[in-house]
Amino acid sequence: MDKVHLLWIFFYLLPHCFAFLDPISMGVVVGTAATSALVMVAELSGLSSFRCKTNLMECCDKHNIKPNMTGLQHDLRTKLYGQHLVEKTVYRAVKHHLANPNPSKALVMSFHGWTGSGKNYVAQMIVKNLYRKNLESSFVHVFNAEVDFKHQQNVGVYKDQLQSWLHGNVSKCGRSIFIFDEIDHMPVGLVDALKPYMSNEPVVHGVDYRKTIFIFLSNTGGQEINKKCYETWQLGNSRSGIKLSDMEEMLEQVAFNEKSGLKNSGVVERNLIDHFVPFFPLEREHVESCVKDEVRRLNARKLTPSEMQEIMDELQWMPKTVRLYSKSGCKKIAQKVGLVVLD
Repeated sequence: MDKVHLLWIFFYLLPHCFAFLDPISMGVVVGTAATSALVMVAELSGLSSFRCKTNLMECCDKHNIKPNMTGLQHDLRTKLYGQHLVEKTVYRAVKHHLANPNPSKALVMSFHGWTGSGKNYVAQMIVKNLYRKNLESSFVHVFNAEVDFKHQQNVGVYKDQLQSWLHGNVSKCGRSIFIFDEIDHMPVGLVDALKPYMSNEPVVHGVDYRKTIFIFLSNTGGQEINKKCYETWQLGNSRSGIKLSDMEEMLEQVAFNEKSGLKNSGVVERNLIDHFVPFFPLEREHVESCVKDEVRRLNARKLTPSEMQEIMDELQWMPKTVRLYSKSGCKKIAQKVGLVVLD
């Protein structure tokens, strides 16, 4: 019996199935049946893109992957504070990679900096301005080294699993993004499982990975970044004068030599990471901007100067002698604001 005959039988039996249902159940069943029927008609009619365009499933197409470079630039400029190198580097790197229909390799960026400086925040901005379903997109894959790769003795197993995961997901969509958080806690040697997929090889086992984006998030190099900013401040100069060329070589060396997931890795040694992006420590003015954003998000009243000072006093600052940088960046702001506006 062919598919057309099965479809006629389905529609013939459908009304008889509803006869014994109460009105609420009938509504649910009718809705589900109608959806199923539409999908069946679409499949039998050869409309392969039907489910994609009607949001019944997420497909690797322009409907679900909509790069919004204007939106990304706006978010980086207006929602990220004290990170001029991040704003410039990330925007240009992502824009260039997405605009190229045939990139030479996958885009690989490594974000380095103190906690709360915005590394996760920027990764989320990229996702938000690339995928219609944001972080819920099936093309966005986030790993946390402390959760997903906890045991050094299991590196061999993790490598096999990671390569299998990459192959399966990029086979479905070349415009996938993989975010590795807390990579400084990743077992040494594991990151090299990614080497074949970050190189200039056009195809690996029948799959093209060159449109993929990889992002590493790490606290490694945070102290060196902070030291550079502090020395610049001591000389009376603005940190906005620090160039990416002043930071990248140092971050590459620290990542390769310090104990972390990138230590002695071929990913670093073979120059497969395109950009080492430094996130600077946040000063008071930057943290106050985060506080104001949180107040607006809560739709709360404007804080008084004394309330703002109260929040600042609740945070830890470094160095202790001058209290220049927030030790937790903007990470604790939501909790601290809640203590004041909900008092």
